[in-house]
Amino acid sequence: MAEEPTDSYAQAPSSFTESVQSGFDIISSIYSAQEKNGNLVKVSNVKDSSAKLSWQGNDLCNSYRVCRFNIIKNQWEPWLTTTKTSLKLRELNANTQYKFCVINDVTGELVGVAQFTTRIVKPKLTVTERDGDALRLGIKKVQKGAKVELYRKKAGSKKYKKIATLSSKKKSYTDKDLKSATTYYYKAKTVVTTKKNGKKIVKKSGYSKTKKATTLLKMGLPAVSGKTKTYAIYTAVTARSSPQYKLLHSDKCYTDEKTGIRMVDGCYCVALGSYYGTKIGTKYKITFSNGNAIDVILCDQKADRHTDSKHQYAVNNSDIVEFYVERSKMPAKIRNRGNYGILEEFSGSVVSIEKYI
Repeated sequence: MAEEPTDSYAQAPSSFTESVQSGFDIISSIYSAQEKNGNLVKVSNVKDSSAKLSWQGNDLCNSYRVCRFNIIKNQWEPWLTTTKTSLKLRELNANTQYKFCVINDVTGELVGVAQFTTRIVKPKLTVTERDGDALRLGIKKVQKGAKVELYRKKAGSKKYKKIATLSSKKKSYTDKDLKSATTYYYKAKTVVTTKKNGKKIVKKSGYSKTKKATTLLKMGLPAVSGKTKTYAIYTAVTARSSPQYKLLHSDKCYTDEKTGIRMVDGCYCVALGSYYGTKIGTKYKITFSNGNAIDVILCDQKADRHTDSKHQYAVNNSDIVEFYVERSKMPAKIRNRGNYGILEEFSGSVVSIEKYI
């Protein structure tokens, strides 16, 4: 609420309560006042949990009593008192009908009544995962039993297209068969269907906030499997002015305690051939044949003289991925065999490399 309740409105004005004893009498009195004076209380800016009331002030009145009608008890209940002629109602329930009245706190006369229904809560979309041909969306804040209509448009298009209608139980949606390295926009609305007197009533929320997401750039793979994943000690990078050194020694860079690999923002630090890019800090998603996928960040580039003609892998070990590690925290079996591919999470062939753009 805009203002905290006080003891001053524990009871409605006597002239008001004495003239109308029941909820039905009050409704009748209110509508009679409306016919005579017009609806002097206006409602605006109605949202799912708030609304604004406003009314014409009276020079002889510097205090107004606001009451809310309790439909279960069939009676008006004090809400708050205010010296202002407008009020923002907060903490309302979504998709709910409300009735408020405003009373002149000096004379006890009814200023007017307002009746409105709050909006349905808009759903909330998040982008939880990106691939070269798919985007995964998270869906929250959906009323139980409702449906969600999901809309999408591609960058450059003018119109959104409805791509799915989902149950409120559905907490995520994967949009498949998309174009690589393409930007898409998503929005959604909640749909609530009820019945009244045998007639179906459909209500929809406003659109959610638009979410923008870009699919990853699919990149080519060499003929080698990439099953071997080599490593380099990160302290071997000693050129302090280089972007490689600055990334590997930055405050954002840390060592994964389990693997000993340096990481930034949840991405493993790696070196790749120049075919995949040369800009330090570029992020990629690498997928293995075991079904696991990891995010990596380019912290160094494999020297072209050590790679194949396309500069996709190192010729000596046929490795595509080279991790940068902290020697003292490496698992002993990795130090002995020189291959991170023996760890379950990195095992198997490299089946996909996609660049975040």
